[in-house]
Amino acid sequence: MRMVLSCCLSILLMLGGAATSVAEPGPRSLVETTIDELVTIVNKYPGDDVETTRRAEMRKVIEPVFDFSEMAKRSLGPHWRNAEVGERDEFVRIFSDLLATTYLKKIEKIKDGQVEVKRERIREPNALVQTTVTYKGDVFPLDYKMLATNNGWRVYDVVIENIGLVKNYRNEFSGIIRREKFSGLLKRLKEKTQS
Repeated sequence: MRMVLSCCLSILLMLGGAATSVAEPGPRSLVETTIDELVTIVNKYPGDDVETTRRAEMRKVIEPVFDFSEMAKRSLGPHWRNAEVGERDEFVRIFSDLLATTYLKKIEKIKDGQVEVKRERIREPNALVQTTVTYKGDVFPLDYKMLATNNGWRVYDVVIENIGLVKNYRNEFSGIIRREKFSGLLKRLKEKTQS
């Protein structure tokens, strides 16, 4: 009886592992699905009069796909280690809002067929999904840097027209911290998100 239970348990564990790996989409598939969902929301809420609703709905879509904690940590670079735990938590919360707003502003007017997923490069635990966006006759690159986590692939940086959001913020934040300390950075970010 013990042997039968052991075999059954082993089979269930193997099936559970197989189901998990099948259920988790790869980087390219995750980006494509996310973009499709964002386009659906834009189509559902067109125009400036529903901007708040549209962005709130779009935020729900990107929340589980973007690793805002990792993005916040990378945007601070070496300053992350020097910040206190409470400051880190507050920074992640405020920075997440800022980053989500920046990204959503860039893509909130996208339509069907404007975004084309070009290629995916995987070098575990990292991946890069390269896309192009066509807007008013211009084509520009929009790439997603991703990281394999316990919860599947997650975006840790967005590169818009060859400028990484995380690196761009890291340069800006480093200068502010040098002049105004970490508390000064938090104050500025709060003001920026409120405006």
